[in-house]
Amino acid sequence: MWLSNGVMLLVTAILFGLTVWKTKGVPTKTLMDSGLTFLTVLPLILCAFLCEGLIKTLVPPEGIQKWLSAGAGWRGIALGCLAGALTPGGPYTSFPIAMVLLRSGAGLGTVVAYMTAWQLWSFTRYPMEIAFVGFKIAALRFVVTCFVPPLAGFLAHWITTYWLGGQGK
Repeated sequence: MWLSNGVMLLVTAILFGLTVWKTKGVPTKTLMDSGLTFLTVLPLILCAFLCEGLIKTLVPPEGIQKWLSAGAGWRGIALGCLAGALTPGGPYTSFPIAMVLLRSGAGLGTVVAYMTAWQLWSFTRYPMEIAFVGFKIAALRFVVTCFVPPLAGFLAHWITTYWLGGQGK
């Protein structure tokens, strides 16, 4: 986590420095726009982390160990796919849930299946997708990607179990 924060801070500092150099001054409008975006997204972030705590409370680690651990096999991957497809919202919702799953003992295959299904199958986005691009294209996209989340989950499980010596647990 420290590495990610450090890299993001470094990239931001470099971009800020380049912007100051290019505009020959402090980019006030950019800072105000960024602040407005932050205030817009802040409620989502707060709700996502509240959901993280609530999930930890509602789903005991024993349940995650039984149904979602690497030992759960195909059941964990199938449940990860289903949960990903049903998770509403953007990354401020799905990534904290993935973090809770990992910290609670879910298998890496399950978490990869969850994240991939959220990105490709999110059923809460289908109405908007159909409205913009039509049913035919939305259905085609689903059909050509329907195998990807379970396959990604199984591959992640297989790689972590057999190549990395069981680190998928």
